[in-house]
Amino acid sequence: MFLIGCSAHLDQTNSYAAIINYNNQQYLGGQSVDIKQYTNIQSVGEIVQRVDAEVYPSAHLMSNAVDKGTKVFETSDHNLLIKQLNGEYQLFCPDDSGVKG
Repeated sequence: MFLIGCSAHLDQTNSYAAIINYNNQQYLGGQSVDIKQYTNIQSVGEIVQRVDAEVYPSAHLMSNAVDKGTKVFETSDHNLLIKQLNGEYQLFCPDDSGVKG
């Protein structure tokens, strides 16, 4: 990482996108979706630990955006869904960029 500029302090903090680590693959959080559009989903576990937003979730079923105990579902097209507090579901898609924490 390179730092460019001259400043005695930083006004912003670095943080990752909303990530779930599932089977050593990072899944990035996206939009809320209607669960009815998915006909074949299965429960694959629940979040075991939530870390701070600026920390990369490095272990299976760890997240920097989803609370511990939140159930995680896998769709037939290998995306993940989590149920949010408002009752909607958020879609998490695999990050194929190869970038990791």
